[in-house]
Amino acid sequence: MSNILSLIGRTKALFTKDIENHEAELSRIVSESSFLVLSGAGSIGQAVTKEIFKRNPKKLNVVDISENNMVELVRNVRSSFGYIDGVLNGSLCKGRTSLM
Repeated sequence: MSNILSLIGRTKALFTKDIENHEAELSRIVSESSFLVLSGAGSIGQAVTKEIFKRNPKKLNVVDISENNMVELVRNVRSSFGYIDGVLNGSLCKGRTSLM
């Protein structure tokens, strides 16, 4: 990350200080809320999904057209945050694939 930051002339990621200052409030709001992330297995969608997931949302629904990218996202989240109890739903899938 620091490599990328130096390329754009920064020492810290944008919003880092704001997130640190309001982490407790963010976590409380997220833990009481349900989310739907569309195109959640893309680059921005994955980043958003991970930020929400690490704050323990009441419910998090992630939808993407690419089943392969969804599987990769689930693997990544499992390795970073632990087991996910839920359902994987790729829009082009003929049905749902259980994560359990």
